[in-house]
Amino acid sequence: MASRTKQKEEARARRLEEERQRSLKARRDRRIRSTLGIVLVAVVLVAVAIVVSSGGAKKSGLQKGDQKNATVTAVNNLLAGIPQSGNRLGNPNAPVTMTYFGDYECPVCQAFTLEGGFPQLVQNDVRQGKVKVVYKSFCTATCNGPGQSVFNTQQVAGLAAGEQSKFWQYTELFYHEQGQEDTGYVNEAYLTGLADQVTGLNIAKWQSDRNNPNLAAQVASDTTSAQSFNVQGTPTLIFKGPKGQAAPSASVPTYAQLESTIKQVS
Repeated sequence: MASRTKQKEEARARRLEEERQRSLKARRDRRIRSTLGIVLVAVVLVAVAIVVSSGGAKKSGLQKGDQKNATVTAVNNLLAGIPQSGNRLGNPNAPVTMTYFGDYECPVCQAFTLEGGFPQLVQNDVRQGKVKVVYKSFCTATCNGPGQSVFNTQQVAGLAAGEQSKFWQYTELFYHEQGQEDTGYVNEAYLTGLADQVTGLNIAKWQSDRNNPNLAAQVASDTTSAQSFNVQGTPTLIFKGPKGQAAPSASVPTYAQLESTIKQVS
C-alpha cells in the first residue's frame, strides 16, 4: 500500500511540475509576443517618423516648408557665382568638358548628382574654371515608366529655365526632389512647383519658353548625340580635354574617380 501511495504522490508531483512548466512556457510566450509587438510598433513609428521628416517627398516629389527652404538654399549656394548658359555650367573656355547624359527621373543620376562626386566637382573644378559641364538628356528611367512624352516635357522644362540661365538650378532641384519611380509624380503641378522654387525665375517667361520648338529639337538632338557615343544608360559621363576623351567606369563615380579621369584628358 505504501508503495502505491508513493507512486501516486510521485505521479502527482510530476503532473504538478509539468503544469508549472506549461505555465512558465505560456508566460514566456506572452512576454515574447508582447516584446515583438513593442518592437513592431517601434519600427512602424520610426518608419512614420522618417516619412514625416522627409515630408513624404520621395513618393510625391515636391518638398515643403523648412525642408524645401533648406534645399533651395543648398542649391543656390552650390551654384552661386558660376556662369551658366543654356545647359552649360562653368566657364565656356574651361580646358576640360564633362558631357553628362542624364534623365531627371533616373535614381542613379540622382545618386551621382547629390551623393557622388558631382557636388565636389562643381565646388572645385567647375568653380575654378578647370571644367565645364554640359548636360544632355537621354531617356532611361522615364522611358521605362511614364514614357518619351513625359521625358520630353520635363527636359524642355529644364531647358526653358536655361533660357534664363537657371537650367542648373532647375535640374538640381529636380534631383533633390525626385519622386518615387512609376508613381506618375511628374505632372504640370510638379514641374511648375519646381519652377516656383528657382530663385529669380520669371515664371511667365518660363511657361512661354516651354513652347519654343527649338527646345524640343534640342532634346531630340541630345538623343542622337547619345547614340553616337553609344550611351547605354544614365548617368553617362564623357570627359574631353587636350589629351583626348575618357569616361569613369563607375556608375556613381566618386570625386577621386572624376579627378583621375580629368587627369587622363588634361
